[in-house]
Amino acid sequence: MPKNIPVHTCSKCDAQFPKWSGRCESCGSWGTISKEPTLPSASDNPASAIKPSPAKLASFNDVRRSTLDVRREAKVGLESIDSVLGNNLVPGSVTLIAGEPGMGKSTILTELALKMAEQGKKVIYVTGEESPSQINLRLKRLSDKIPENLFFLEDLNAEAISATLESEKPALAIIDSIQSVKTSETTGEAGSISQVKASAAILTQTAKKTSVPIFFVGQVTKDGDIAGPRVLEHVVDTVLSLEGDRLHRFRILRVTKHRFGSTDETVLLDMTENGLKIVEDPSAAMMQDRPATAPGSAIGCVLEGRRPLLVELQALVTPAGYSQPTRRATGLDSTRLNMLLAVLSRHAGLKVYDKDVYANVAGGFPVRDPATDLALAAAIASAVSNKPLDPKTAYFGEIGLTGELRPVPLPELRIKELARMGFTTIICPKLKNLKTPEGVSITQVKTISEAVNF
Repeated sequence: MPKNIPVHTCSKCDAQFPKWSGRCESCGSWGTISKEPTLPSASDNPASAIKPSPAKLASFNDVRRSTLDVRREAKVGLESIDSVLGNNLVPGSVTLIAGEPGMGKSTILTELALKMAEQGKKVIYVTGEESPSQINLRLKRLSDKIPENLFFLEDLNAEAISATLESEKPALAIIDSIQSVKTSETTGEAGSISQVKASAAILTQTAKKTSVPIFFVGQVTKDGDIAGPRVLEHVVDTVLSLEGDRLHRFRILRVTKHRFGSTDETVLLDMTENGLKIVEDPSAAMMQDRPATAPGSAIGCVLEGRRPLLVELQALVTPAGYSQPTRRATGLDSTRLNMLLAVLSRHAGLKVYDKDVYANVAGGFPVRDPATDLALAAAIASAVSNKPLDPKTAYFGEIGLTGELRPVPLPELRIKELARMGFTTIICPKLKNLKTPEGVSITQVKTISEAVNF
């Protein structure tokens, strides 16, 4: 009889250990190691003793053009997906759309299924997270008539789904979600890292074999990882990230990986009763209802891909109620906020070490661009002095630890967008060969002290 080897697996990083411990030695997480079903020893497996024969090499010059190069779909019909995918859906491609619960992942894929089915194409929707009746209610909310060639599949076995796709060969398959699919080829419950990886591998292989494009829905954990510690991103061809705040109306759909096109595409979506609609003028939508004369508010310009977007940075500074001041950031990196407060205190003479500081990005979606440093610093300085900033002045630039302002990418795109939105004064770092639009005054400063005291 073959010997059984006990396996203890970390649910966060999928590392395996021969015995249990409270802390994973690989990722450092506590309480994530659990015992998996025992596996037979490899030395006792007769198949492991078979020595494989050498494989035959082939030249790249002998490779014929594949189906992916010859046959590409045109637009899929859904403007948001067409924008980020470059107006084509590659046959056999595997796309992962990830986001926190409530972001609208199922909604946008339901809209995609409807658009393609209305074009007379067969679409299969694998219902894992919701029942067919629940999805039917969403379909009726988004469309007056459900196309006859839009089908659903309740079987969540990866092998059964694969066989169905090979038999039916639809124009699109949607797996909602990949965490609900399970395969008999590996152990563990549906949603575990081993099951997610194995199921995704089977379905990806089917997509390449049948040229059926597949969309996976991937849930995001509390740490921000997609279906665990990024276990699917290297398997799929394209990764779409849907971000925002569930309590706000706006969502950002961005491409973080795309084997068949650019990763610079980003669209701003508006959550409405009839689904997610693309916002034609994101900057104007973000500037709507802005309190122009309130202290603690400044306008910055960020880049989402290559698209400039104006955002309002807000700050509130109050005396600390306890010996330890509170610092909170919404839509911003809290570590970055603490660094800016230290720089302002040391290099701009702003005494905030005994103050509670709250920072926020109006609109409800996260901002990662370091070009917002200067706008946030201006908002904090305005909140400390309780004096509103000029409503026609905008800021962009990265702040260093020594108080210097550093240039940011594509400044001319940012200035052009600010000028289009009616801003007449722009404060930014020193730039060379800068073209200034007519009617706009560019103030270039070297240090944070100069920018705050302007």
